[in-house]
Amino acid sequence: MVGLLGANGAGKTTLFDVICGLRKQADGCVFTSDTKCGIAYLPQAITVPDALKLGEVVDLVLGVSGANKHQLDSLLVEEPERVRSRFKQLLTRRGNNCSYGEKRWLIVMLMLAMDASVYLLDEPTAGVDLEFRYFMFTTLKRLAAQKKSVLFATHIVQEIEQYADCFYLLHDGKARRFESSGEFIALAKASTMEEAFVRHISDGGLVGV
Repeated sequence: MVGLLGANGAGKTTLFDVICGLRKQADGCVFTSDTKCGIAYLPQAITVPDALKLGEVVDLVLGVSGANKHQLDSLLVEEPERVRSRFKQLLTRRGNNCSYGEKRWLIVMLMLAMDASVYLLDEPTAGVDLEFRYFMFTTLKRLAAQKKSVLFATHIVQEIEQYADCFYLLHDGKARRFESSGEFIALAKASTMEEAFVRHISDGGLVGV
């Protein structure tokens, strides 16, 4: 599982849009293998109709995407009973009676139920509480273990430290790969991820070196 770390406005969303073909890049190329590359993309902004129950949203999305209820259930079966119960209860509520975090959690789980080769998630945990952030990332880890490619963008360094197998720091149109948080901290001569992040994106930092 690969992380993409960057400050707000660094270009994480733009990069994802280019990878998905939603935006034409000014320069450079995006390469995939010769085989068909199925991409599932979670954008930063999501919309759930206020008048629809979330269960109706599930049926609509699964019908359009070609995924099925069994694939969604197989993701949830790994979670504690309390989490499964809360998810089922969520399906009975209308969009205008759900928090942004609850709606985002639902959409993330729907996206992960799709049979894709590559999963792109732009700030997947925005507005999601700590408990469901944990369950979301454990689900992503299981997908990565099934040889799926998972790339998530975040500005939260703790998510990189805890969940990314490796990550890229994106800043000022440049990207640098780091194999671990330890390498990231050591190269910045810092003591924490937060301090290292600030040093790497400051003038004279190491990005692109």
